[in-house]
Amino acid sequence: MWEPVGPLAPSVYWRRRSVALGVAVLLLAGFVWALAGLSAAEPDAATVEARARAAAMQGPAETSGSEGSGPSDVPPDVAPGGSGNGGAPGPIAAALPSVIPPGDAPGLAPTPAAGGALLVPPGGEDFRGFLPPGVPAGSSGPLLDAPTTPAATPQQPAAAAPETSPSETPAPAARSAPAPGPCADGDIRVTARTDATSYPAGRKPALSLVVTNTGSAPCVRDLDAAKQAVAVVRTPGDGLWGSNDCSPGDTDDVRTLAPGEEAVFTVRWSGRTSTPGCAGERTTVPPGTYQLLARLDEIVSDPVSFTLAG
Repeated sequence: MWEPVGPLAPSVYWRRRSVALGVAVLLLAGFVWALAGLSAAEPDAATVEARARAAAMQGPAETSGSEGSGPSDVPPDVAPGGSGNGGAPGPIAAALPSVIPPGDAPGLAPTPAAGGALLVPPGGEDFRGFLPPGVPAGSSGPLLDAPTTPAATPQQPAAAAPETSPSETPAPAARSAPAPGPCADGDIRVTARTDATSYPAGRKPALSLVVTNTGSAPCVRDLDAAKQAVAVVRTPGDGLWGSNDCSPGDTDDVRTLAPGEEAVFTVRWSGRTSTPGCAGERTTVPPGTYQLLARLDEIVSDPVSFTLAG
């Protein structure tokens, strides 16, 4: 089965097999080389810094391995005193004295170089390393991950109340006038009034009740229609007609009367008689002279005379 079979010469087939085998070997070698390169790649910056912190916090006794001990977890180019670069500290290890000054962490001592001298950070004494902004190089400020406390804001003094001179003292508010009280009977005058002294036949007289405040201050009075009335009489005690006989009133009329103010109530008389409750027959009064009376509560006016012509 290994001998070439075909129309071509056997050397041709052997040449083809050699080329295919060489290509397969090259591909396999490239794959192995890629795996070796990935496994030997240097860790990223975050991993290197984390390992450097762990090595620094454990102290020199734990980070530097002795002869015959197992391999250290810290890469040689990070741990102080490692063998990766002939015992010289790596870049991260050299920056650690700037990050953690002596005395900031208990049990942590500066890393000595060969001969017992302290390590000088790369770049000179002004190398900042991983110090946060605002912290001067070589200071014993806080660690990189230490929380910073914001500076307390000074309290602003309270504004002093403006001084007021005696002349600037605001004047007290003017007192409001007291509410008017009720009108006493002695401060009320009730008057009967007609719109003429003589009326021809067929004209209906306008008869009025007038209420006047005779006091010196405003006052309040209930002028409900049920409390007032006008009447036509021949003489006082001999009545012919009353405004409430056939049309009794009932209103809610509470008024404030200023001094000298009048309240006038007027009704038209038809010239016929009436009785309380509008009972019986109503008749037209004959021509003659009659008197008008007005009343508010128990206050009765003086009679006023008028004439009906025939």
